Amino acid sequence: MTHSVAMVDMAKRRMARAIESILELLLLAGCTVPVVVPPVELELEVVDEDQGWVQVQVIGVTSLGYTLRWGDVTTSYGTSDVLPPKELYEHFYQVVESGSSGGQVPTSYEITLIDEEGVPVARESVRIATVDCHLSLVVLAGRKVTVQYWGRFGIQYSVSWGDQYATHLIADGETGTGLLTHTYAEAGTYSLGMQEIWAPPHTSFTVVVQ
Repeated sequence: MTHSVAMVDMAKRRMARAIESILELLLLAGCTVPVVVPPVELELEVVDEDQGWVQVQVIGVTSLGYTLRWGDVTTSYGTSDVLPPKELYEHFYQVVESGSSGGQVPTSYEITLIDEEGVPVARESVRIATVDCHLSLVVLAGRKVTVQYWGRFGIQYSVSWGDQYATHLIADGETGTGLLTHTYAEAGTYSLGMQEIWAPPHTSFTVVVQ
């Protein structure tokens, strides 16, 4: 068996050398050798989820015209343009309420990557158990921090900066998101969080200010 495998490997190596020799002769003769480029595999993956906020990664898109459909609404809120070479995209799902109790209904969504011809080319599903809010760090420059928040339409929230200051806001009724900035008076480590107004503080992340 070992001898047979060795013979096969030797034959493969001889074939590869023969193909290389033929290609070299064709190039020397001025012939055009076609290069076959394998198609790029498109990938869509949910990489993070937090209380209604979802982050997905799109891999393989190299041209304009692709879109992400988040599976919740058919308006512009439920669609994002995919721009190469950007890979990470974010969306915030709004509450699905129970008709009887007014509570939240855990809901599953199918996220779809659509090509420039309107054809679905990749899908991924996500289940949202609870919708509240989400806070992300955008940039920390010196003592100035910029964050992006997501929340339920029309709900009042408080963003705590970790230095005894907070910013009150109402989540936009169309986008549910926005940017905030804050400048710290001195260096230190600060815990930032977002919660409904007057609710107990909830830490989202920490920053170290020099």
